Amino acid sequence: MLFLGVLSVFQLLLFPGLLLIRLFPGRRGFIQNFVYVFMLSLLANYAVVFVLVSIGLYLRAVVLPLFILQVAALLWIYRKSLVKILDGSGTRIKSSIPGNLKSFADWVKRDFWSASLYFVFGTLAILGLIWVFWIWVSNFNTVFQTWDAWASWDRWAVKWAGNHFPDDTWEYPQLIPVSYSLAYKFIGTTAVKFFGKSIMPLFALIIGLMLFDLGKKFKSFGYMLGAGLALYSINLFLGKYLPEGYVDIPVACFSLMAVYTLLSTRQQTNKQGIRSALLLGSLSTAAAAVTKQPGLYIMAFYPVLAYFWVLRGNKIFKGREAFFLLGKHFLLVLVLVVPWYAYMEYRIILGANTSNIQYVITDIYKGQTLPERFMAAVDGLGSYVYFYVFALLSLLVLDNRFRQLFLLVILPFSILWAFFLSYEGRNLAVALPLLSMTVGVSAEEWLLRLRGFWVNRPRLLYPAFAVLLIGLVALGAGTLALNDERIIQRQISQQRQIFEPTLNDKLYKYFSRAEGPEPVITSYPIGWLPDLEGLWINERFQDYATYQKTLLNNPSVTLLLVPAVTPDQRIIDEIWLKVDSGTYQVIFTEANYVLIRIPPR
Repeated sequence: MLFLGVLSVFQLLLFPGLLLIRLFPGRRGFIQNFVYVFMLSLLANYAVVFVLVSIGLYLRAVVLPLFILQVAALLWIYRKSLVKILDGSGTRIKSSIPGNLKSFADWVKRDFWSASLYFVFGTLAILGLIWVFWIWVSNFNTVFQTWDAWASWDRWAVKWAGNHFPDDTWEYPQLIPVSYSLAYKFIGTTAVKFFGKSIMPLFALIIGLMLFDLGKKFKSFGYMLGAGLALYSINLFLGKYLPEGYVDIPVACFSLMAVYTLLSTRQQTNKQGIRSALLLGSLSTAAAAVTKQPGLYIMAFYPVLAYFWVLRGNKIFKGREAFFLLGKHFLLVLVLVVPWYAYMEYRIILGANTSNIQYVITDIYKGQTLPERFMAAVDGLGSYVYFYVFALLSLLVLDNRFRQLFLLVILPFSILWAFFLSYEGRNLAVALPLLSMTVGVSAEEWLLRLRGFWVNRPRLLYPAFAVLLIGLVALGAGTLALNDERIIQRQISQQRQIFEPTLNDKLYKYFSRAEGPEPVITSYPIGWLPDLEGLWINERFQDYATYQKTLLNNPSVTLLLVPAVTPDQRIIDEIWLKVDSGTYQVIFTEANYVLIRIPPR
């Protein structure tokens, strides 16, 4: 089972993509190839399983032989690479390090601030990627632990594994359940979940990798910042779903992949390379659309962005060639996406299935008006709403590509979410990485413009003593703003919060209602609290005889502040015995301490 389970993960993530990527010529780096192999593998698995279930042949006796044929094809295609001698000493890596360091050092000399910010944000992005990688490793050998993951997505996967279309999916597409089902086919049981489930954190990892790769390609600290912000956003709104079977992060991953493809295509000058890149971007939108319905939004706008970002004004594509190219790609996407949606709508019309649209966009809000929903959505975003404000203001400095991305995709999608899908923050997932990227690039544009303004600013001439004069004026203004009383009150306020703030607060409230502060026998250091200095009679409650001596030496003290647990149990037993008898009175309990009133002795 372990052997076949591991092979199933390779089938889900790598093998089909390694075959198909050969059909897409072009210059791509390691990260870009990995991203597309990942996407093509999942999409190919979905298409093949859909066909096999349609003809009733989604059987283990069919799946495993097909896998063997696929492995044989891979071995044949990559036979030359497999017989190459591996450089075990890592000579290529070691030889590239000095060149990279020299290149970075030259960049630092040429543009210190950009290079430094690139290093800082790049480091933060790498730490974010390590964090997601750790979640992935920790996810091994686990089961689904959240409601929809096992009650919907995995339940549908079990039906796929049984060689049947699931008939109660509403309009939800099925790429992820199909992927789970393939793992079940390999191992021969639906009882073991973790092989299929293990792929889920990788979608967040790929989101970070794509933005990191853009930063590396264009030497842009804005993309590096975007990578960190994207992982932060995912953790903020979808953190608990990272290792689970929810499909919101996957649809966000594929949606970003389409935009990532268009941004990367800027480096392509070869006609065949551009064709391949645009087709890979189109297939990414197909993967998004068969993962969850918000992917349809990206699928609809991708041809528009592809035309304006890549093909418009490109002399390689003449006349109507650009439109024919995008049209062919869009038809291929429809071939992959439409069958499932059409099948579900057909079943809904027949009454064999039900639609969930009315419930999720209206009924779930229980009578809330659209403005009320919108305001609740904005309130639910909290301080994250400032990302939108910043991006909106940054339209002044962004280039046309990011303006179009924000105005056509990010903002309208977010508004639709606020009106119709804001009952769950995770429904905003598609916009989160795109907004994070936009914010990162916007920050870079603003900083570069401010730096340019600073460099070209008019030079002011002033004598050296002006610096001292400005400092004295600032100190004088600070003196007026922060007088002695405010400084003292601020310090007293902070001093009241040391040790256990909630316990301190209850003590102050009790003394304010009583006749004022009075001495307390306790191990808690109340003598460090303002207005309670000199009232602390230190008793550590560690020895019964010492405790009795403290009571006798302080006959007028009538308050005990006792920890819930003491080394000498006799002390606690005696105190609670007297509380039960009515001799002692419990005033309050807080932070594992009990304040007790005792009679004079």
